[in-house]
Amino acid sequence: MAAILPNLEVPEDISILEREYSKCASSMHGATLGENSPSCPSPDTVIAEAHAGLLNMVFVREAVEQSLIDVTFIAQAGNLAGKDTKGVYLVLDKPIGRGPAWNPTTNPDVQQYSLLSWTSKMACPSFSLPAGDITIGGSCPGAAAGQSVVPEGRLVAAQRLVAKIIKKEVNLAQCICEHCYSMGGQYSTGQVQYAQILRYLWARQAINVVAPAPDGSPSTAFIETMVYAIDNANFYLQGSKGEDAELVPEQSGKKFFRIHDSGDFFEEEYLSQWKAIARRLPHIHFWAPSRIWATSWGIDAVNKINSPIDNLVIRPSSYEINEHPPRDLGPGWSAGSTVIAADQFLGMTSELEKYVYEHAQRVAVRPNGPDPRADWNCQAYSTEDAKHTCRKAVAPPGKGGVAGKGCRACWLSTDLVVNYTLH
Repeated sequence: MAAILPNLEVPEDISILEREYSKCASSMHGATLGENSPSCPSPDTVIAEAHAGLLNMVFVREAVEQSLIDVTFIAQAGNLAGKDTKGVYLVLDKPIGRGPAWNPTTNPDVQQYSLLSWTSKMACPSFSLPAGDITIGGSCPGAAAGQSVVPEGRLVAAQRLVAKIIKKEVNLAQCICEHCYSMGGQYSTGQVQYAQILRYLWARQAINVVAPAPDGSPSTAFIETMVYAIDNANFYLQGSKGEDAELVPEQSGKKFFRIHDSGDFFEEEYLSQWKAIARRLPHIHFWAPSRIWATSWGIDAVNKINSPIDNLVIRPSSYEINEHPPRDLGPGWSAGSTVIAADQFLGMTSELEKYVYEHAQRVAVRPNGPDPRADWNCQAYSTEDAKHTCRKAVAPPGKGGVAGKGCRACWLSTDLVVNYTLH
């Protein structure tokens, strides 16, 4: 399955077919290019390839959900052995087993999963749910207009809604959700899907379970558990969790958390409880990319719940590759993010291009900029070594640590539209 890269997966995860289509399907390169160009792969061919990968995920999820029917689990501080009590684990009453025959688990004896995950490129803790529209077992209601496996009635209605917001017809072949990185690759394995589905089941239950806060005020099991897990999370791991991990702090000394390296805000109450979590942890910066603006309720919900923004940054993600994200959605939304093919990004302003070149000495000044679709081009894949992380990337002026490194633009530069280059 192919992948659109928000600096989480390796560039090779995107297919040759999709890469070629994305290179030539832009209206910004004149009449000789665009999706009807003879050199462009057929949109139907691109959709067919992506559709096969999405179907695979649907089958994996159905098999995993069936195998969990008679399983019970709890969220607890500490693992199955009673150790690591600062961490929160989802502990099952029995091992997960072999999983789907065509996509078996790598370790059938697993009987617990960490509530939080770690994204190597962003080098920070995160919370991960199943991606995709709710009709295919995902937590992303805003994906309905952009996935070919969505039932036709819902797909068509959702595309009408999105078209009104983005002021153009939805091009399914270019939809980022159709090629979602978290619907393929490692995310599509049975082992990962067990973890994500368990978190999703737990979250939907926990937001409705009353559990008082330490001061006795009303709260929920979701809020109290997440506050404990995030406040006690290890924010110092650099790179992966493996043997090569380094225990180092951020250059800025700040702490950053990613909400949904996979998934989205699946309902308004869930969003509201994340805002409550952020208020309880004002010393931590939270960032969530989201497409709930593509639902009938999402834009207003974010404005009502997340204004003022404070330490919870919600960025509207663009719906299609090579397109700008929605603008001016209201006071609860930050500037958005987009995905532009590497050879089609026109560049940042000349001042920013020079700044990056001076600090990284790897990015040449582009003569065409600035690109109207984005303000800041993520520099994670321009780092000098193989560990392409936010911590080692050049940050926007005034936002980085030593020598301008340690980019957290997604969390801190709320006025900049960020581009994650499609390699």
